[in-house]
Amino acid sequence: MHLRMTWTRSMMLVMAGIAMATVAQAAPPHQPPNFIHLMMDDWGWGDVGAYNSPGGGFTRVKTPNIDTLARTGKMFTDYHSTSPVCSPSRAGIMTGRFPGELGIHSSLNQEDSLNKARGNVDFLDPALPSVTVTLQQHGYSVGHFGKWHLGDTQTPPAPPPSAYGINMSKTYLSNDPNKFNVSALDWPSQSSGAIVDQAIAFMQDAKQKSVPFYMNVWFHVSHERLDPTEEQKNVYGPKSIQSVCRIPSTNETTCPHLIFWASQTNADTQIGRLVAALHNMDLARGTLLAFTTDNGPEDPANYVNAVGSAGPFRGQKRSLYEGGHRLPFIVSMPETIPAKSVDHSTISGADWFPTVAKMAGIELPESTMATLSGQDISAILVSNSTMTKRMKPLLWDWQLNVSGPCWNRAPGLAIRDGPFKLLLNPDFSRVELYNLDAVTEDKHGEYFEAQNLAGDATMKLTVDRLRSQAMEWWKTLPNTTGHAVTGCDNFPLPVEN
Repeated sequence: MHLRMTWTRSMMLVMAGIAMATVAQAAPPHQPPNFIHLMMDDWGWGDVGAYNSPGGGFTRVKTPNIDTLARTGKMFTDYHSTSPVCSPSRAGIMTGRFPGELGIHSSLNQEDSLNKARGNVDFLDPALPSVTVTLQQHGYSVGHFGKWHLGDTQTPPAPPPSAYGINMSKTYLSNDPNKFNVSALDWPSQSSGAIVDQAIAFMQDAKQKSVPFYMNVWFHVSHERLDPTEEQKNVYGPKSIQSVCRIPSTNETTCPHLIFWASQTNADTQIGRLVAALHNMDLARGTLLAFTTDNGPEDPANYVNAVGSAGPFRGQKRSLYEGGHRLPFIVSMPETIPAKSVDHSTISGADWFPTVAKMAGIELPESTMATLSGQDISAILVSNSTMTKRMKPLLWDWQLNVSGPCWNRAPGLAIRDGPFKLLLNPDFSRVELYNLDAVTEDKHGEYFEAQNLAGDATMKLTVDRLRSQAMEWWKTLPNTTGHAVTGCDNFPLPVEN
């Protein structure tokens, strides 16, 4: 009863100033909302059809079900993951913290020695406040299905998902006793369907028990290995069209784009199946569904079939340029979130935890609120208002070298405050300032990060302020002594020997 009454009071505050019709149509007040967090792997901005503006020409991938979520809900143009790689990005979602503060600077490895070499802890600390623990403590059934990647060392043993407030799970890259067999030959083509199977069964269980639920549904696609079936590839045309991509003697597919797009479209199909199940169970109106991805697209030099698109942005996975962390983010909740809406607010994966807590009617302790990097954005989700300025700047760190072309290899520290983004290495070997205000009509294209303003005399105070803030933050992070001098701002041309 306490949970239900608290949720009602909380949502009345969230809805203040919103049309009464919207409030009247919101999820039934007798039960707090359900939450589904859909996360893809290594998808960039341009890998979702809804983000491909006419004439953008980023990709021809087909994502009709994700596009429907955008039409029936709200899509954000300035959403950022908390890291340009997997594990720290996921830790940010779970904890509402910038992951470097937690000692998670890059992807976690199964070997303790490799984690130490990278300045990483072995696993996300289960004692930290998190969205899953918090909701379980307040009466939610909590599920996690698909990728984990928040720790799977054997020595020391990483905790299983159940240690993080998760009631039901089937995962991989984890110490979950209920694991997917990712070594199976058909795992790449069947992973999306298998993950959604588990998610649907979990929703059915929660409905049968009449309890609110929260679940993470974190996909394998588009991480390597990708190996779509013939049926999945045929979505992109008859075999006569695909014949140019095949070796006649083996019938092996040789076109990376066909492999990549077919895998993504199958994942989209499975998302459509999950949404259909949500409607069939009459749970859609009471469920906030969020779609995003963990980081930008992989470099084809690391995996030949990785041909994802960062859209208009510079950078990719592992890069602190926008293409590494500026990603699709779509939310849908029929009759509560305005349909067909686009929002340009600057938001972060770190906002997920405090936002979910607010919408669930949970008042986080002051001790937790004081440590959060993110903020509650529930009022933005359910209205047509736009946040003009964040309460705190966004911060990123990257301790390893960056792969890929020189143009994508950013410095290892970044801060975003308002329209300005400063990138630098902690030794000040590179300092770059960009104005990312792409909404104002007279500032087209500045989100390309092509015009470094750091040397502009009129920007000196901005550079000094942001550099001071970034360095003060960096000095508080654990295990930064081995921070690489990253980035690349020149390329030596061949010379005569």
